Amino acid sequence: MPRITDLEILEIRKVFEEALNQARRADKRQKMRMRRKIRDEVYNLLTWEKPTPTGIMNRWEERLQDIFKVMPYGFKEELFKMLIDKMQNPLRIKKT
Repeated sequence: MPRITDLEILEIRKVFEEALNQARRADKRQKMRMRRKIRDEVYNLLTWEKPTPTGIMNRWEERLQDIFKVMPYGFKEELFKMLIDKMQNPLRIKKT
């Protein structure tokens, strides 16, 4: 698996941000804390040598479980599908 690029990181953050804006079960202060946790976890992906969609989601389910509880229904599955699409896109694989 190739590494995740900066543009993909920004896109993942945008998906989290849109879902967090739709969340009704958290107040403004909670959302600010959640944004910080999300930012830290998403930018941590830049340090991973060979990330996999399953590995990423396992880590996030463990560390961001309180955030996933307030997200809209189906968000986690949508995020997982997006990670798979981004990381297995044939255009990203370098030809040797």
